Amino acid sequence: MTFDQWWKPGNPILFFFGGEGSVETFYNASGAVFEHAQVLDALVVFLEHRSYGKSVVPKRTLTVEQALADTAWFLSGLRAHLGCQQRECPIIVLGGSYGGMLVAWFRQKYPHLAAGGIASSAPIDFYPQDGRQEAFWNATLHTFGKYGLQSCPQELTEAMSQLKQKAETEQGRKEVAQALGSCQELHNETSAGAKADFFIRGVVATLAMLDYPVATNFVTPLPANPVKVACQRLHQNPGISGLRQIMDLFLNSTSGYHCYDLMAEVVGRPTDGHLSGPVKAPDMGLWQYQACNEMPMQSLTSDGMAFYPASDDQLVEVANTCQLRYGLTPRTTWLKVNFGGSDLQVGNLLFTNGEKDPWRVGAPKFESLLEAWICWTFMILSPL
Repeated sequence: MTFDQWWKPGNPILFFFGGEGSVETFYNASGAVFEHAQVLDALVVFLEHRSYGKSVVPKRTLTVEQALADTAWFLSGLRAHLGCQQRECPIIVLGGSYGGMLVAWFRQKYPHLAAGGIASSAPIDFYPQDGRQEAFWNATLHTFGKYGLQSCPQELTEAMSQLKQKAETEQGRKEVAQALGSCQELHNETSAGAKADFFIRGVVATLAMLDYPVATNFVTPLPANPVKVACQRLHQNPGISGLRQIMDLFLNSTSGYHCYDLMAEVVGRPTDGHLSGPVKAPDMGLWQYQACNEMPMQSLTSDGMAFYPASDDQLVEVANTCQLRYGLTPRTTWLKVNFGGSDLQVGNLLFTNGEKDPWRVGAPKFESLLEAWICWTFMILSPL
């Protein structure tokens, strides 16, 4: 998809990486790239990621490496197709979340094809054994305390603790299943506590990530300031009943769920991932395969729409689930070996992170605003 209303031939090209969804989803939810384009008289280009939206390819080719190669092939001919001369039309690559990770890795793998990149909320340095999972949850609680209610982190902690305690007994698991609207009976499921905890953490963390000041429909219909709404619901309904209220806010605003598939989580006892709760299956199902293959720390949770990083001691459970569902074992450290984590040997790469998004704990940070400004200015002024 392209937008050329402000473009003057020879001016920059702002290329946006599509992520784990249809290209229209990102096109309609990425206002900043258009603001930059208007100021720079730039051309905006969006490219859909293979296997998402209408770009259907064999599942075995759904990898980071192949997605980067798709972009390299596309960009290698773009400037010539547009009639740009050698020192014209510098390409700036942009993306957010997984798309932001692609920006960083593209700059590392194909530095000659773009003048620079802006990676937003891009946790390229989120790997096992580094303690980031605890930092991730603390960042989530920070968002709920600062942008929800001051009492919210404590009330969340107490409700989650109550959930775990209940799940330790057969009768308690029966009560949890009823209170949370589980699609499956849980009284005989000894891993139900871990799975329900993981499900709710995915909901809570993703609400932090999506805490926009206006109503949105990017992942699911949400009101303005959903973190504040969630905290108000929990405050009025303490404990497990309040957790159910938060689940309903995130997943069931349109009554699209009969029940919640708590047992489909990737931790705990391996399950096949079959969902019986949603009226319409979420369109991010292929992400679970891709995450299992290369990014198990960002596995999909909460009925196909929310993310939470597994703890180090849960990664064996995740691997067993991935093997059951897809016949593959996660390459847990491959991306770090392939791209170097945050030790990127390339310049003209700007990382941006919002305070609300807990994934910021896995992204590199600039030492100063001056450093960020210099990086952005240099990218725009530098030809390929």
